Amino acid sequence: MPKDLLIRLGNRIRRLRKKRGWTQVEMAEQVGIDRSFLADVERGKRNVSILNVDLIAKGLKISLS
Repeated sequence: MPKDLLIRLGNRIRRLRKKRGWTQVEMAEQVGIDRSFLADVERGKRNVSILNVDLIAKGLKISLS
């Protein structure tokens, strides 16, 4: 299900953010996205584009895979 994929992606991003000790505000600034957008992504409420997933991966200094 597409919704399940968005929820799993959001949970993974949240875990990686918290592992670094970042707040949503800190991560959003690091990545260059809006905090409310990041919050929606983490909750699986936003169908995020591959370009934004790439931005998030680069901000976290991880590979997209």
